[in-house]
Amino acid sequence: MIDNVEMTDSNAALKNTIINTKIMQKYLIFSINGEPYGIPLFSVKEVIGIVKITPTPHVPNFFKGLINLRGRIISVIDMRLKLGIEEINYVPKKTSIIIFDVNDLTIGSIVDDVNEVIGFTDGQIEQNLELSNCIKKKYILSIAKSVENELIILLDIHKMLNPEELTLISENAIKKDHEVYLDNE
Repeated sequence: MIDNVEMTDSNAALKNTIINTKIMQKYLIFSINGEPYGIPLFSVKEVIGIVKITPTPHVPNFFKGLINLRGRIISVIDMRLKLGIEEINYVPKKTSIIIFDVNDLTIGSIVDDVNEVIGFTDGQIEQNLELSNCIKKKYILSIAKSVENELIILLDIHKMLNPEELTLISENAIKKDHEVYLDNE
């Protein structure tokens, strides 16, 4: 559409500005085992400090249990364990839970620390990756290069949990939510 406009000096400057404007995609950056990771900011509902987690039996080791977030029962996973990284003790005022939605299910994910929100341009994000098998590469969306030339692994939260795991988490949350409802009658 810009090409159909008569090119005055101000129009040429506007076209040049539009062409050179880079779209920024914002990501929530967090740390696991001292390494930076990111997830798209639009998928994040909120970030809270570590709270009491009620364990549930007969679930995978990365599924830590359930929390009550303002009356809503949320399933919580440990991102370290899901990525195959050794479990550590949680550190108060540092360990955080990122709350996000995956396929109509609200989930909390425990991370070592939440660092910041960063906007990356398309030029800073590398999509075509050749990764070794030592990383759970199916969870990796891309790699971003920060302005400090630090590499940040951008995760695809929709691939972090397979359908069976999502069903298990959903069933545990629904069962616990029903128990809370019955306790309040």
